[in-house]
Amino acid sequence: LFAAVPSVTSTNVFVIWNNVARDVALAGHLSLLESARLYAFLNATMMDSLLSTQTGKFIYGLWRPITAINNADDDLNAATIEDATWSPLLGTPPYPSYPGNMAGIGSCASKALAMGLGTDNVGFSATWVRPSPNPPVIRQYSSFSQLAQQEADSRIYGGIHFRFDNEVSQAACTKLVQHAYASLMLPRQN
Repeated sequence: LFAAVPSVTSTNVFVIWNNVARDVALAGHLSLLESARLYAFLNATMMDSLLSTQTGKFIYGLWRPITAINNADDDLNAATIEDATWSPLLGTPPYPSYPGNMAGIGSCASKALAMGLGTDNVGFSATWVRPSPNPPVIRQYSSFSQLAQQEADSRIYGGIHFRFDNEVSQAACTKLVQHAYASLMLPRQN
C-alpha cells in the first residue's frame, strides 16, 4: 500500500508529525478527503494530548530530575544521594515534569496515524535539524510507534523527564486517541 516515503525534515514535533502524515498520505495515494480527515484527526488529537499533559503538570506539580538529583539529601530517603553538580543535557523547561508532553504528543500522533491508516508498520525517514554548527540527523523508522518511543526516550536521555512521566503520558494519550477515533472518525453520512 505505501511506496517509499521521502525524508521528513523539521525541528518542531508538530511539524514532524504533519510531514510524516503528508508523506504517507502521498505514498499511500490517499484522496484529498481521506488526507484532510487524517490531518484533522492527527492535529485535533495532538492538541488534546498537549492540553491534557500540560494541565496535568500543574495538578501534580512533580519536580524535574535536576531538582530531584541536586536536592536528594532533602527528599527524606536515605537511599538517595545528592549530586549538586549534575545537570541535564537538555534545557529544563520552567514547569513541572509529570506527565511528559513530548511522550504524550508522540504516542498520540503515532496512534492517530496508525488508526487513520489501518497500520502502524509504515517505513519512513525523518531529518532532525539541530542548532548550528551541528549537522542534521537522519533517522529511519519502520513504524509510527518507533518514532514516538524515540521522542519519549530522548526526554529521559536528555535528563528532563523520569521514565514514569513518559509511560503514564503515553498510556493516557493513547486512550485519548481511541476515544477521539470512536467519536470523530465516523463514516460519512450521505
